[in-house]
Amino acid sequence: MDDSDSYVYQYPGLNKNTSFPSKVQISISCSNLPKFDAASKSDPKVFIFIESKCYIDGKIETLWSQIAKTETVKNNVDPTFKKKFTIDYYFETIQNLRFVVFDMDGDSKEWKKNDFIGYVEKSLASLINESKNNVVECDILTSKPSGIEVDISKAQKFSGTSKMFIRIEEDSHLNKKYRFNVQGVDLDKKDIIGSSDPFIIISRIEDDGSIIKVMETSVIKNTLNPAWANLEVPVKTFNNEDLNKMLLFEVLDWDKNSKNDIIGTFKATTKDLIEKKSFEVINEKKKSKSDSYKNSGTIIFDRIEVVGPPLSFMDFPMGGTEIVVTFAIDFTGSNGLKHLKSSLHYNNPEYDINNFYTMNDYEKAISSIGYVLEPYDSNKSMEVYGYGGKFFGRGNVEFDCPLTDDREHPSVIGVAGILEAYHNALQTVKLSGPTNFAPIIKKITNDTVKDLPPPYENNPLPKYHILAIITDGVISDINKTIEAIIDASDHPLSIIIIGVGKENFEKMNVLDGDNRVLKMNGKNSKRDIVQFLPLNKFIENPDLLRAETLKEVPKQVIEFANKYKYKPNFHP
Repeated sequence: MDDSDSYVYQYPGLNKNTSFPSKVQISISCSNLPKFDAASKSDPKVFIFIESKCYIDGKIETLWSQIAKTETVKNNVDPTFKKKFTIDYYFETIQNLRFVVFDMDGDSKEWKKNDFIGYVEKSLASLINESKNNVVECDILTSKPSGIEVDISKAQKFSGTSKMFIRIEEDSHLNKKYRFNVQGVDLDKKDIIGSSDPFIIISRIEDDGSIIKVMETSVIKNTLNPAWANLEVPVKTFNNEDLNKMLLFEVLDWDKNSKNDIIGTFKATTKDLIEKKSFEVINEKKKSKSDSYKNSGTIIFDRIEVVGPPLSFMDFPMGGTEIVVTFAIDFTGSNGLKHLKSSLHYNNPEYDINNFYTMNDYEKAISSIGYVLEPYDSNKSMEVYGYGGKFFGRGNVEFDCPLTDDREHPSVIGVAGILEAYHNALQTVKLSGPTNFAPIIKKITNDTVKDLPPPYENNPLPKYHILAIITDGVISDINKTIEAIIDASDHPLSIIIIGVGKENFEKMNVLDGDNRVLKMNGKNSKRDIVQFLPLNKFIENPDLLRAETLKEVPKQVIEFANKYKYKPNFHP
């Protein structure tokens, strides 16, 4: 029997060719299990289930599917199970797991035909955030779990407290990386004035012929002999752990105002890079036009080595770094009055906090993102602000008003607390305007430096902040907002902007730095910290909404830590 099971979790719409999640290995032990058999102790076995949800025609269907199981440990009420379980972990979605313990009877291997002992239900995010020394201690519940049929009568007669210990570890073997130096020699000159601005895109060629981009170097300006030092890429990403996997190298000349020019290409395996080291760059168009054409330069790999696992996002919450979450809600007049069905703040009389389809757009955005982020604060504490309205009877428009009406204590407990504060504010707020983002961004940016040790000294990172701004319209203070984002880009902060309603949000994309560096008044952003998403694109499926909204956050955390030399709170 194998000593481990592996389960690849995929939420709907995930592109498995472009996403490289963490691999989490789970092992289980229990203590003080009940003794159901008169002549002997129990023969426990754990079955692992995962929750999935279907959103069809305004209805939500929940399904629990078995994905793994341990071996049976004979005659033992304090079992340690040898069989382990590996699952792909995604920060940006909810992965609810259920661990159900049965006393196995005779030759029956089906869990339905055996005695139910109890169960533990935890999200993968909760396991990561709550672990101490990689272990989470849980009480085993004897109530009836939803979605599966079990007889709980024997379990509920047990007067003791059974425990389950869930050990979680990131699979470090899959996090090894290549580190290498690359230099170009005598590359073609592409610019009329100057030389070239070369960079390299490396892609993996799959067995079906598809091309998957695995990394892109920085651009080195005005040179035909560029050098890139200490490039790093995970082994799994680079070649899927296959030294003979063919790779495509595209050497390009960056152009600010037009399409990048191709200098040339070559193909090689990782084994080739290690053994041959030097490769001619060939421009097929030039080659076809001239018999005397030799090459468009040479690329040399002068060092390539495998090094230990880099820090991953998982290391930070497991190492004690808290994720501080702040919501900022738009109370400008363009939302419409809450009693009107056309209002984005419409107070639906059939509202149910557990039913996504009874919520208005703001409630949908809050719940979709909030339930993912909730486990990453040990107290489930989150801050909530309003902007663009006149709050709590005051006559002035505010742009960073805590919806608790207490500037010293802007936090509430969990998604339920945010929704309650939002509903309370709606009772008295006067919708106004304009739509200004800069004040709340500046406020949270200032908050991020509290208790933050100096950079570049390998100090622990106590907190990383996520600001989620929900808005119905185009920003009124665009230049000041860009300035605020640039100033925030060297702080431990990610900004998520969700556009609700039917406004044309095309101009908002200027804030998302995926394809550009933000610039204003001679200053450039240090890193991309903004993700913008229109709610309407994913309004029928909260799983896709949260996945698309939050998918860049882990990368942004790692980029900040690497750039400014921070480590997890309890990392050696």
